[in-house]
Amino acid sequence: MRTLIYARYSSQLQNSRSIEDQVRVCMERAASEGWQVVDTFSDAAIGGAAGTSKRQRPGMSALLARVEVGDIEQVLADTTSRIARNQGDAHHIRDRLNFCGARLFTLGDGEIDAFKGAIKGLLDEQQRKELAHNIKRAQRGRVAEGRAPAGLAYGYRTANRIDDRGRFIRGLREIDPDEAEVIRRIFREYAAGQSVRAIAERLNSDRIPGPRGGLWKGSTIIGGKKRGDGTLRNRLYVGELVHNRTSKVVEPMSRTVRIRPNENDTWLVQAVPELRIVEQNLWDRVQEQLEARTIIQPEQQRRPKHLLSGMGKCGVCGSGWIRIRSGFWGCAGVRDGAGCSNTRIISDDRYETRVLTGLQERLLDPDAVDLFVREYQEESIRRDREEGRNRLRLERKLATAHRQMNRLVDAIADGGKTFPQVKEKMYAAREEIAACTEGLAAIEGERVIALHPKIAADYRREVAALNRALKSDQTEETREEVIPRLRALIDSIVLTPAAKGRGVDIEIGGRLARMIELATGRPLDDQGMLAMERVRGIEPPS
Repeated sequence: MRTLIYARYSSQLQNSRSIEDQVRVCMERAASEGWQVVDTFSDAAIGGAAGTSKRQRPGMSALLARVEVGDIEQVLADTTSRIARNQGDAHHIRDRLNFCGARLFTLGDGEIDAFKGAIKGLLDEQQRKELAHNIKRAQRGRVAEGRAPAGLAYGYRTANRIDDRGRFIRGLREIDPDEAEVIRRIFREYAAGQSVRAIAERLNSDRIPGPRGGLWKGSTIIGGKKRGDGTLRNRLYVGELVHNRTSKVVEPMSRTVRIRPNENDTWLVQAVPELRIVEQNLWDRVQEQLEARTIIQPEQQRRPKHLLSGMGKCGVCGSGWIRIRSGFWGCAGVRDGAGCSNTRIISDDRYETRVLTGLQERLLDPDAVDLFVREYQEESIRRDREEGRNRLRLERKLATAHRQMNRLVDAIADGGKTFPQVKEKMYAAREEIAACTEGLAAIEGERVIALHPKIAADYRREVAALNRALKSDQTEETREEVIPRLRALIDSIVLTPAAKGRGVDIEIGGRLARMIELATGRPLDDQGMLAMERVRGIEPPS
């Protein structure tokens, strides 16, 4: 009987000699039966549910093509699970063999007919699913013990050991000092405002190998929010081992394995403080920036080529103030033929110098800020009083209803303490109502926004320091760190033809909240200060 032998193993983690062993036992059976072995086919490290096409399982595809030549009577394998672990695939392969006049024969079950094939196909597929379940369970057990279930994250090295019983313990990790410093560098640069692309370019220019030994990429650093991957999102760097972030699913047509993110509440998190690389404060700052930069539109995330790119507006037509030629800025409306009469231009140096001077000298002038704060206070107090009156009116109605209920409960309680629990709850509720009423009444008080007398001087000093960092003798890396901080202070820049003489007048709209953050060195709270968003001023005449 002219026979083809087929062998397969499913994972790179399995012994590659498995195919040799399968072929050997099949050859022994063929020799004992007197079958003529025409050829052998195999698939290495390919799952039994991968499909049957040439791209999916080249060995099986070649075997079926050989059978269709017409001179093969039998296909021999160790077990039906080697042929397929998917019911559809198993039925398809058997149908093609039968159509060409060949039978399927396994050492474990003999000739596979339609009935036996259906039963074995079901069992083989179920065994595959149970195997996947058992692997998941074993991985969860590893995580609970603080061991990595699979893979080696950048920044760590294996620390596997043999226990007292002589058993090899896998999944143990320790920090790699050199790679850990690279991780800290990435976090520091991103927290300082650098883009992931700029960070990757500098790592590559410094000849630092990436996680897989190749080049660094921005996508490697930033990862994905849903899957929680990427350097900046890897919680292992703060001592948290996270498992079950994703699931592998097979697309039924192409049989391609897809990685699908799981819901956060299904993640398994195990504390491993000994593996922390990044301090909590730095981690929190980076996560806040990741969230903030995600909300911004992609075109707004692109790093500007110049300090004031995209910020200036023409005071005549409202068009953008752009670089019209090397070293000079002008109205885009003039260049695009929009009929704007603002033909004035300004050089790079004068543009930046005048805007920075305006930030230092005028936008946090004590008198201007005092006026702005007073206006804000008056409006805030007016809204609070109106809201307070509404709340108090509702509270009076609520208090009246509660007093009626309390009198009824008191009457019942005085008759013999029939309802002691009800009485206790009513008294507690009454005390809570009184506390809430007192709290709501406090809203009527004036909320005062206090700015420290030295804040203007502190702010000017910080802007001056940023200005010095932008000088030409500074490195490009320093400029890239400073530019986002300065741009965050500016809300808008409006340029109009100078009222007298040549040149332009510049009105700068600044974000007061960001200015105060810069001067104080800490973020503002959410108690109303963030509403003081903008303050305007005319930069000093040049």
